[in-house]
Amino acid sequence: MINPYADGLKELKKGSLYEILANIISFIGAIILLLLLFTYYGFIISSPTTTTSISNLQLNSSLIGILAAAVIIVIIGAILSIVGIIKLRSGFNLLKNTGLDVSIGSTGATLILISLGILIVGVATVIIAVGIFIIVIAAILELIGGIMLGLGFYNLGKGLNNSTIKTAGILIIISGIINILISVGGILEFIAFILIYTSINGILSKGIPYVQTFSQMLGVIKGNGYAYLNVYSQVEGTIISARIEGTSISSTSITPNKLSVGNNSITVNFGSVQGLIPYSNYIVSLIVQDNSGRTILIPVNVQYQPY
Repeated sequence: MINPYADGLKELKKGSLYEILANIISFIGAIILLLLLFTYYGFIISSPTTTTSISNLQLNSSLIGILAAAVIIVIIGAILSIVGIIKLRSGFNLLKNTGLDVSIGSTGATLILISLGILIVGVATVIIAVGIFIIVIAAILELIGGIMLGLGFYNLGKGLNNSTIKTAGILIIISGIINILISVGGILEFIAFILIYTSINGILSKGIPYVQTFSQMLGVIKGNGYAYLNVYSQVEGTIISARIEGTSISSTSITPNKLSVGNNSITVNFGSVQGLIPYSNYIVSLIVQDNSGRTILIPVNVQYQPY
């Protein structure tokens, strides 16, 4: 059975790991390129004019070999980063179907992928003026995508009551802006993904989020968008959000947002419920985080009674 919480968090964990590795590999490649540059110019400055052409040829051959290795390393880092963004996008897509407000993260990841495609076109056409313009557009899209990705993680941390993930989201936003200005934002991004990886790993290590079901669950949704639910729970926890299965309708407020062991009367405001079929049965899924940190999905059978 697909569990969007566990699967979504696992995808974000994998994506974060790919981004960590991509940052490490790209950093190594950049260091090699810098050392290569210093070595080349250092040789030119320090070498006497009588240096033989054979020595120059040997040096150039060595430098070309090192340059090729550095370029390959950078390309591998870029590929890992792309795979990481795809994994992050997949994770946000799964989690946004649970009622968590993380769809902006998915959109941000999509924009980053689009910007990479545009960047390739820009680099291929850089010999003409339009190529530079295309590269600028790619940079702007990547900046916007990075900010949205950071907001996605911030909202995830907010939804899961995890301050570390919220902090990581802020670091990703700052890193994108700093990258545009002084090109050192990658360090903050590296730290951010380490925080995300360790935090999600901690959440999953407490027990993979699971679905809790009950034999008797009753509720009604009224035409004003309010759902009145009677829920019997075996755990104590906080109701993070709620959604109506089979629709895109999610909660705007929940009162009370705490579950106690035993019977609970919960009122959920879904706002507009246009599109629901009168007197048809639906399932309202409550997303609950219990006191041990596990995320629980509680399905409640309801009927839409508009009048």
